[in-house]
Amino acid sequence: MADLSYTASPQTVLANLKSSYAPILCFDKEQLVCFFVLDNGDDRLNYTKNQNSLLLRAFSTDSNHLKKGYATASLQLLSNFVRDYFPDTTDVYLGVNLKNKFAIRLYEKVGFVDTTRIFTGPKGPQKILKLAI
Repeated sequence: MADLSYTASPQTVLANLKSSYAPILCFDKEQLVCFFVLDNGDDRLNYTKNQNSLLLRAFSTDSNHLKKGYATASLQLLSNFVRDYFPDTTDVYLGVNLKNKFAIRLYEKVGFVDTTRIFTGPKGPQKILKLAI
């Protein structure tokens, strides 16, 4: 997968899977191109008090498929996916490291908005972004 400076590898996440995690694997034909988790556990309450929310975590793109539009396409499909599989969800939140300018631009490009709140995570301060569903 991609640069893991700011995220966990899919292998690590899957090896430590929690019951609240819904791992999402994004494929192009038979190639895994992106991975992330939608989490409805208590961790999301560090980002929001909204009980009808999900936390997007561990988003990564396979390094062989960077800059091919897969991350953008995967995230553009997120709202419809959440509506179909998590119908009670009103918002998706995520924390993105303040230093990860590339990811911040990507998330904002696909509709996430800055909540102006900061969460200090294990890899430093994170900007909290929200996607209304």
